[in-house]
Amino acid sequence: MKPKDIEQLRNWAIDYVWTPRRSWDVLTGPEGFRTFTEGKGCRIKDIDGKEYIDYWSSVMFSNTGYGSEEISEAAYKQMLTLHGVPTHDLSIPKIELAKKLAEITPGALTRTFFTNSGTEAIETAMKMARQYQRLSGYPNRYKAIVPGYRYHGSTYGAMSLGGRAPIFSWDEFVPLLPGVIHIPSPYCFRCDLGLNYPDCDIRCARQMEWVIEMEGADTIAYFLDVTIATEYCTTPPPEYWPMIRSICDKHGILLILDEVVNGFGRNGKMFACNHWDITPDILVVAKGLGSGYVPLGATIATKNVAKKFEGGPKETFKHGVTFEGSPAACAASLANLHIIERDKLVENSLNMGNYLFDSLQSLQKHRIIGEIRGQNIGLMCDVGLVKDHGTNRKFSTDENKKLLGILKKELKKAGLWGMVDNPLPLFPPLNIDKGEIDELVSRLDKAISAVEKTLS
Repeated sequence: MKPKDIEQLRNWAIDYVWTPRRSWDVLTGPEGFRTFTEGKGCRIKDIDGKEYIDYWSSVMFSNTGYGSEEISEAAYKQMLTLHGVPTHDLSIPKIELAKKLAEITPGALTRTFFTNSGTEAIETAMKMARQYQRLSGYPNRYKAIVPGYRYHGSTYGAMSLGGRAPIFSWDEFVPLLPGVIHIPSPYCFRCDLGLNYPDCDIRCARQMEWVIEMEGADTIAYFLDVTIATEYCTTPPPEYWPMIRSICDKHGILLILDEVVNGFGRNGKMFACNHWDITPDILVVAKGLGSGYVPLGATIATKNVAKKFEGGPKETFKHGVTFEGSPAACAASLANLHIIERDKLVENSLNMGNYLFDSLQSLQKHRIIGEIRGQNIGLMCDVGLVKDHGTNRKFSTDENKKLLGILKKELKKAGLWGMVDNPLPLFPPLNIDKGEIDELVSRLDKAISAVEKTLS
């Protein structure tokens, strides 16, 4: 494009587009935003023609990468045939996708409620759990037990489950929904209780029993958490999830697992709960379900949960969204899942994830590199940045802000694009290969060297 056309588009963007989570002073600056025009595999190209390796899979959803003609063709053909259905009725792709999800999800997860996003799927799960408890004869079960303060979405219900300051802070929107009880997170490298595994006796899980005793089991509807927290890139203790599953069963509390990011191979298995051989009562998925070709999310319930909603008007699930289960989205998802299985992307995620983790160890030569995490959990790695890895001293809030500003510029120069945070998250598409990982790490090495030079 001609420079004057690019400038016109930039002005239109500033005047007419409301860009999420960008402050106005940053958005209107020279590095406020990029306009991307095309992508293939794990690479994307901006309006100026510069190519980048996307190390964050857009927003952690591009599991099968950019530019899949197979997925695009499936959506296109369906749009020409039937792009939507009236009054929440069914389409063939929607039925076929629901059956496919019942086949690949663990245990008795069989009934799918489709949504457009992970946030909507979380909101659906919250409402489903509350109505399930009412239908089970427990009208006072409305509370939720939620470990930590992780992001679960941006609608009022999803916001009420937590956030992650300073990126996801909801101070402007209080008061949020009542009845959310937070307990310690189950991640040992930064234990909320200051304990050490295994001497801790898995106190983070046992804290749930204490909350149940204090609040009363007959007031608690569900327990909800991310199976593997993406901001930690490490698994909880092996005993943790089986203990939580047992506690939920003992007290009639529904277990809801948020696998919006973890699902469909990202974690080195089809679903993260497969690592512990457990089945939640409700599984929430999105992102990798359709790899972003057409928006799609899903809330998947077990037979036991779904059965409570079978009956007449009283038992009807009183919830719905206009574009749920779009025929085109479901057709794209079926093609996407076919690629994941046919091309063995779950296995590739595990193998390339470990290769990425091992390759990142070469960055330890830099004084600002701290802990590197992500072993044996697929293509989910992060690189901690510290003032000096000899002492592991952290940057102050102001120092960290300055660091991230410098890092963003150097990553762009090096031809890398994605979320810039500390730790730096590396979640590339699942079809990445060794050569592309070598290139990614080499470019990251170059960027870190430039950051260190600027800081010193």
